Amino acid sequence: MAYEILKTIVDAEAQAVEKKRQAAEHAEQLKQQAQTDAASLLEQTRKEGLRLMEDSVERAVEDSVATIQGIRRQADEACQEIRKQAAGKKEEAIQAVIGKVVGTYGSN
Repeated sequence: MAYEILKTIVDAEAQAVEKKRQAAEHAEQLKQQAQTDAASLLEQTRKEGLRLMEDSVERAVEDSVATIQGIRRQADEACQEIRKQAAGKKEEAIQAVIGKVVGTYGSN
């Protein structure tokens, strides 16, 4: 009977050691899986960040192009207006020059 008790104790200790070993092995597997998952998540986040940055840059370029086109359009309109004003005053300027030349060197 003492032998059976001792055998039960030894078996229980052996089972406890085996369970500890299995638990440690399982914990190591979980740790490695967590590290793998963390690295994967970090890489995925990095890629997503790069994609968002590229999208932001692309939108900024598109906005800039639209702004530049608007500025060019306004400049073209301003140039057209100046040309119109200059064309309207061209005849007046010619007459003023002729008047000065004829008046100064004319019939005297």
